[in-house]
Order: sequence, then structure tokens, then C-alpha cells
Amino acid sequence: MYAPPDELARAAPKAEIHLHLEGSIEIETLVALRARHGETADAGARRRLAALYRHRDFAEFLAHFRDLTLELREPEDFALATTRLAERLRRDNVRHAEVMCSLGIFARRGLPAADVLDAVVSAGARATADGGPRIRILLDGVRQWGPDGLAELVELAVGHGGPEVIGVGMGGDEASWPAIDFRPVYEEARRRGLRTTVHAGEAAGARSVWEAVEVLGVERVGHGIRAAEDRELVRALARQRIPLECCPTSNLRTGVVKSWDAHPLGALHRAGVAVTVNTDDPALFETTLTEEFLVLTRHLGLSTAEAMQVGRRTIEVSFLEDAEKRLLLADYDAVVTDVGRGPS
Repeated sequence: MYAPPDELARAAPKAEIHLHLEGSIEIETLVALRARHGETADAGARRRLAALYRHRDFAEFLAHFRDLTLELREPEDFALATTRLAERLRRDNVRHAEVMCSLGIFARRGLPAADVLDAVVSAGARATADGGPRIRILLDGVRQWGPDGLAELVELAVGHGGPEVIGVGMGGDEASWPAIDFRPVYEEARRRGLRTTVHAGEAAGARSVWEAVEVLGVERVGHGIRAAEDRELVRALARQRIPLECCPTSNLRTGVVKSWDAHPLGALHRAGVAVTVNTDDPALFETTLTEEFLVLTRHLGLSTAEAMQVGRRTIEVSFLEDAEKRLLLADYDAVVTDVGRGPS
């Protein structure tokens, strides 16, 4: 028998592979940023800020995400956001986090992207040195801005030169631009040693996932749960062991699924698809990775053993260096053995 799921979820040394820096910013951090900019946060301002954390549908969530990014105005703001995220991850026993940064948004507003990236990397390194999680950065493009915007992020990632910036991804409106137009950029990214992922099969259907795999050739698919609408695609994902970066609470809060009963993660897992578990935008969706582990057992029909298997797989398919990955997996397995096993 296994120990109670909540005990295991808290104790497990976790990895997170689908996490947006901007979506991790809590309201108190927004207030601190405003104070840094010489602005007060009276009751009215706090109500307006609090509204950014309530979403009726996917479109409203995207609008709130955009409005939240307006509070980030200089590189030091990103350093604070990264520091606060690292603290949050440490409390949640997350040992490794692959954090997406939407630098293209801020470059369009006149912020120097290289300086912002340096601020994020430096803050992450300080947090790691202080005993916090290992933070690696993925630069996240905006699909509706076209291939040129993503190509600029590839150059930025390669130009940084350090091990902290590991790859590129792409979010935004899945239906806004044909995947084929991005294929040369993705191929160039991999040629230059970057890891690749893309948001697909979240707001758009199974075809978006097919294109992510067959056209873009990504190593992992962000979200990807709409793959469940196509049995042939499910078989292909299982056969090719292409991981899905699943974010259950996010899907419910944005209306991508209408109820827990409608969420396909459990069915995908049982069909052999390499599903993982993540928070996406933990502040905007009021969740933690520990809570997402519990969602697997409380709402999505997985047993405790299956939930722990999903957590282990999340480490396995991370972009963590092999030696560090082996160490983290060993720690994870030790917890499952020492904490997880109850009396026989």
C-alpha cells in the first residue's frame, strides 16, 4: 500500500517542465513592483490587480496574462519575479524547473531583451546557490507574431552562451499562423543545440498536435490534451514516446475542459502516452505542483502509484543534464520507497 497521496506529493522532490515566469507572479509581487516604480497600491488598485487572477475563459486568461506583463518594466523587475518564483518552488520541493520567458513581448515594448534575460539568469543562479531549485530557461515565442519573432529568440538564446538558457518554445494563438512557416526556425534551433517544444492541442484540436510532431518535430508538446480527440494520434504519441506537458488546473480554469470528468489526462496515460504534470501559470491559476499531483488522484482517476509514475516521468523527459537527472531520479525513487510505502 502507498502512503496518503498528500504526504507523497509534498515529500517528492519534483521537476516542473511547463511553467511561465510571468504567470508565476503573485499579487503581492505586483504590489512590490508598483512600489519600486513609485506607485501606490490602494484598495482600488488592489481590486484591479486581483481581477487579473480570475478568468472566465481562455480569451480572458490571455488578456489577463497580457495585462500582468505590463507591470514588468525593467530588468530588475524580472529579477524580483525570478527570485520570488524560486522561493515558491523551494517551498513546493521542486528541485528542477524549466521556466518559459516571453521576452519577445517585452522587446516589442522597448525593453532590452538581452538585459532582461541576464537578470532572469542571474537571479535564478543566485537562488540555486542559496539552496533553491535549479532553474533553466526556455524562450517562449508568440505564434501570431510569425516566424521572424521566434527566429530572434533563437539568436538570443544561442548568443547568451550559458548553460542556463536551454531552448525555445512557442505559445499564443494556435490557429493564427501555419506551423509549416515555423519549421525552418525550429530546425535551425535544433541545429544550434537548442531544445524545442511548442504549445499545441490546448485551445486548438488534434491537428495542432499532429503539426507539432510531424511539421515542427518538437521534442515535447505543451499541453497536447486535445490529442485525445484522435485515436490514431494517441497511438502515434504512445508509440513515439512524445511527452505531453500537461497542466490540469490550467485547463479547467481556462475552460479548455469543462469539468474534471472531461479531462483526458487519465485516458491518455492509460493509452500509453507519456503525460507529465505541471502548473503552467501557478499564480494565475492559484495552484502548486504538489496540488497538481493531488489533482491526478482526487479528480482525474489515477491511483497513487500512477500519479507517482507521472511525476517520475516528468523528471525523465525534462531537459535536465543526464548526470543531474540520474541523481534527481534516485532521490525521487528513494522518497517513493521510504516515504511512500505503507505497511504491507
